[in-house]
Amino acid sequence: MAKKKFVIIDAMAMAYRSYYALMRQGLVTSKGEPTSAVYGFVTQLIRVIEETKPDVLAVAFDSKEKTFRHEMYEGYKASRLAMPEDMIPQIQRIKDIVEAFNLPLYIKPGFEADDIIGTAVKIAESKNMESFAVTPDKDYVQLITENVKLIKSGKSNEDLIITDLEKAKADYGFEPKYMVDYLALIGDSSDDIPGVAGIGPKTAQPLIDQFGHLENIYENIDKIEKQAVKNKLEASKDNAFLSKKLAKIETSVEMDFDFEHKNKLPDFEKVQSIFNELEFRTLLDRVKKIYSSEDVEISDLPEEETKSSFEKNKVKYHLITTEKGAKNLAAILDKSKEFVFDTETDSLDTFEVNLAGASFCIKKGEAYFIAIDPNLDDEGLFEKDLSDRLNVSEFIKIFKPIFENESIKKICQNGKYDISVLRKYNVNVKGFYFDTMLASYLIDPDQKHGMDALSEKYLNYEPIHLKDLYDVKKNPAEIFSIEPDRLNEYASEDADITFQLYDKF
Repeated sequence: MAKKKFVIIDAMAMAYRSYYALMRQGLVTSKGEPTSAVYGFVTQLIRVIEETKPDVLAVAFDSKEKTFRHEMYEGYKASRLAMPEDMIPQIQRIKDIVEAFNLPLYIKPGFEADDIIGTAVKIAESKNMESFAVTPDKDYVQLITENVKLIKSGKSNEDLIITDLEKAKADYGFEPKYMVDYLALIGDSSDDIPGVAGIGPKTAQPLIDQFGHLENIYENIDKIEKQAVKNKLEASKDNAFLSKKLAKIETSVEMDFDFEHKNKLPDFEKVQSIFNELEFRTLLDRVKKIYSSEDVEISDLPEEETKSSFEKNKVKYHLITTEKGAKNLAAILDKSKEFVFDTETDSLDTFEVNLAGASFCIKKGEAYFIAIDPNLDDEGLFEKDLSDRLNVSEFIKIFKPIFENESIKKICQNGKYDISVLRKYNVNVKGFYFDTMLASYLIDPDQKHGMDALSEKYLNYEPIHLKDLYDVKKNPAEIFSIEPDRLNEYASEDADITFQLYDKF
């Protein structure tokens, strides 16, 4: 018989990681409410539920009060910066979401989430359950046993990373039970745990291999061959033992934990209400799918707002080939609050790339494409007559001020590439606001993040494929042989799709 599975999440660790991972994106609602930490937390919460399928799921939070560690050592976490102002209201949002999911939320004054989780997984283990602590923090390694494992999120297209006994040994070179001794030696700058001055990982690991626990290291200090190491240990003995106390996760916090009852269904109406306020337009469907096999019909669940479809027959795509047309478009963009832009080029190598065009979109169903002649000052890089295109020098002259206007938000699909292309032409894009490819990864790291896949999934529309226009791999420069009106249909559609994906995300 399979063991019941208990999963508990370190909410603050996950929230902080999400906040800093998405800090450059500056995710906010249309009303200006910051959402980076909440969005990252929710997507990871959903992913954990999808992939672990826990019998019991819970969330632990740090309390606002100082802990017993602060009483033990005045310098504990003394240099840690205060929580960013725009993150503070997001913590309550996360708690509201946990409540809407009907998940137990554990918090206790004087203790950190580490201690609550440490206690919970040990109790679960005593009940013959398989336990998982969801956290990126390495100090949790000390909790790992045959029945206690750690989970953290992996990179794109990877599953969650599970650290068990064997992986922990492979990663650190010693058994998990020695992690607290390891931290006692090397310290932990993130928590201001001092450790032994002058001893780092390369010195600590052999000491643990030879002697094991910190107490045994000091009992056998005369057996240490290197005098310099011995001197450092003797000079910092008090700090070493203090550090071990600070690094040790408490596993006997007096709290009531519920391990008996299987997860309740979320309050879907409450979840939808919060998601609507936060403008998380695509996440409710994933939540519904998770619980679709439970004793509830998906048809009985509240419906998310209707998805818009891509109305191909109603689009307006404007081709621009003249300086006058380009200046008119620049004037339109200059008055806008935000716009999508996308570059068309002859290479994926941004050092060798030549600009073939640029498309823009400021509202659904309407986009503009500028066909560009990449020849600088009539250099004649390409044999084909490109007189039906705007010279790249004129394009840069007209649009550089727009791209570098920080007050106008820029939206892209894989913006890193487009920004790099423009940088080659001494254009430094400012005000970069949203990347639909990155948003796709946050929603579901395992899905495909390319334009075509996202269009089909979220807009129910199969877009024009670049490979249908020319063989990109065999002859990338062939893009300059495509008539501007055909390129316009493809490129403008890309910008339009990106805008509609942005609207959904």
